[in-house]
Amino acid sequence: MSIVKSSKNKDQLLLDGFRYTRAKESQTVGRCCRNICADHVRFDGTIYINVQDHIYASNAEETIAMEFKLKIVASATTSHYPPRRIIHEALLNIPLPRPNSFDDIYIPDELRVANSGSRFLLSDNENNSDRMIILSSDDDLDRLSNSDYSHIDGTFKARIIRIITLSDVFLCIFFS
Repeated sequence: MSIVKSSKNKDQLLLDGFRYTRAKESQTVGRCCRNICADHVRFDGTIYINVQDHIYASNAEETIAMEFKLKIVASATTSHYPPRRIIHEALLNIPLPRPNSFDDIYIPDELRVANSGSRFLLSDNENNSDRMIILSSDDDLDRLSNSDYSHIDGTFKARIIRIITLSDVFLCIFFS
């Protein structure tokens, strides 16, 4: 929950993925910002209580984006930093989504390849109960398979395995 300023410099309440404005200059009643929705929220001194349910789903991304925009505007008016630094500092404070299960983990195509264009995601069985993801370059895998000796250090609980060959050290990451 937070209170932010709208583009018209009016107070808005961000609560559970919804935006509310003050209803007729009231200090205790807020009305949903969308005209099609008749939801109201009341403040009883300690908590906010929904009077009526919304007719649409909450959008947590919208509230995060609104807070992000307001942080940038506030920093731009009060600091002498260049815009790039202001935006970068605001981006550092955006909460990243945390997956609750293997089903929530999606690896986009741009992360499946290395900067050189070679593949980086060697294997992903996408089995939710026993998922295994192998991240490595083809060069490192060839080096490992052609090596006469290799020393492997790490545990599967830590999920990071250091592999030492005769001339190189590189990491294999194991997700179980």
